[in-house]
Amino acid sequence: MRYDVCSKCGRRLYEGDLKYIVSMHIVADHDGVIDKDISDDEMQRLIAELEISDKDLIERDVHQELAFILCKRCKDVFVRDPFVTKKSSIDKGGGWKGELH
Repeated sequence: MRYDVCSKCGRRLYEGDLKYIVSMHIVADHDGVIDKDISDDEMQRLIAELEISDKDLIERDVHQELAFILCKRCKDVFVRDPFVTKKSSIDKGGGWKGELH
């Protein structure tokens, strides 16, 4: 029988079981400001360093998409506290009360 595994607790989730897919889209937030005190030589050194760097590592530093399968219990815990702060992230009306930048 085919099954998936909860990414958090490892529980087997068989065909027909309730499960959730949590997807994340992570994008670097650059505000457009570059240190004005950087010298031309330092800028050229940084550009040269980027040219020889692993392109996949650079791309993951700028953009990443992730997906996880969760069982009901782990989904409920994740929704209440996605960053494991030990605080509740759900308001009394059941909506998200966190901040989005």
